[in-house]
Amino acid sequence: MMKAKLVYALLFVFLLGGASTSLLARGFSGNCSGTYLMAEAGGATSLWTLEADGTFFATSSLQALLKFSDQQGSWEKDGNDGIKGAVLALVFNENNQLLNVSRVDVSLHTVGSGCDNIAGSLEVREFTAGEDPLDPSTDTGDPIATDTVTGRRVKPRG
Repeated sequence: MMKAKLVYALLFVFLLGGASTSLLARGFSGNCSGTYLMAEAGGATSLWTLEADGTFFATSSLQALLKFSDQQGSWEKDGNDGIKGAVLALVFNENNQLLNVSRVDVSLHTVGSGCDNIAGSLEVREFTAGEDPLDPSTDTGDPIATDTVTGRRVKPRG
């Protein structure tokens, strides 16, 4: 009976350890998941949240002006200190009808030691009728915007 309990305990530790290891492996430079205050060279300010499970959320100061939604997508590790990701946004016309879906592809890396500062670039493409934002090769136009970004991690006071 004691041997069976030991086997189950070891199996549980092995499975739990394997799950947490794969979660941390998705992070970049020691798991830099969190929310970042981003500054785009073009003047926009945004909040980007990189979840440990690979989910990516963004909100931009340009949303009201350019009539697009919050952005949602995913990210993955790219090298030792970088990530690549993509978010999608719904874009509306002046009558608040869906105009298109835009895709923002980003490439980021840590700056300095740790995860408090990040930098990189972004490219925005719009996908109109017959084009698929989940298959970037279907976009027949040029990017509608490219920019460089820097970000600082949001942390609690203390």
